[in-house]
Amino acid sequence: MHPADFIPLYARIQRFLRDEIASGRLQEGDRTPSEPELAERFGTTRATVSRAFQDLVFEGIIVRRAGSGTFVAPRRISAPIDLTHVRSFEEQLAATGAAIQYELVGFSRRQASPSEAETLHLDGDDNLYLLDRLRVVAGKKMSLESRIIPEELGRHMTLDMLQTKSMHRILADDFHLPVHRVEGKIRADIAKPAIADRLEVKRGSPVLIRDYVLFSADRRPLVSGESIYRSEFQIDYLVQQAN
Repeated sequence: MHPADFIPLYARIQRFLRDEIASGRLQEGDRTPSEPELAERFGTTRATVSRAFQDLVFEGIIVRRAGSGTFVAPRRISAPIDLTHVRSFEEQLAATGAAIQYELVGFSRRQASPSEAETLHLDGDDNLYLLDRLRVVAGKKMSLESRIIPEELGRHMTLDMLQTKSMHRILADDFHLPVHRVEGKIRADIAKPAIADRLEVKRGSPVLIRDYVLFSADRRPLVSGESIYRSEFQIDYLVQQAN
């Protein structure tokens, strides 16, 4: 008996589709063979093909669209997180060879809310700047970055800085305030209408949100905010036991 005979049919169908995508015979956005076509090709039932599709959908390799069929999913963009160094999202992506461009959405000044003043250690009547910009990777709007910046820093930030540099680089290069510590959390949500329109995704589609505060070496909070990522983005990380 051939070793392939021991592989479940649904797994053989998955391997076939993975190979088609990896070879480039199926490109991003292409329609995959239908359930009846694959069932006939592999001499099995549509239920078995459906099982194969379910796993691939869960892994983000294909997407199913009601009434249209099954398609190759957009390529995921991965950012490895090095837990031993403080690096920006842009630096993490640069390690994979990807390049980021910025589209400025807004940069405005207003009074800090009580919670914002508490987070950034401001007085209650202090002002701050609100920065919104899109990160664009390979022509795709990958994330919406919203930053809350104390007025003493924000009033000195130029259009050139905001359109060309990560916030980490702005703080380090232009203010001599390298980020020493990042406190944050990651959560899942759905894209509200305004966010969906900015990221050019379907309303209600899944998004990943990172909330964080950037600190200087003397534990001074420099900037707070959140980044909202479309579902093609994934975070890779490694945790290792210290010797």
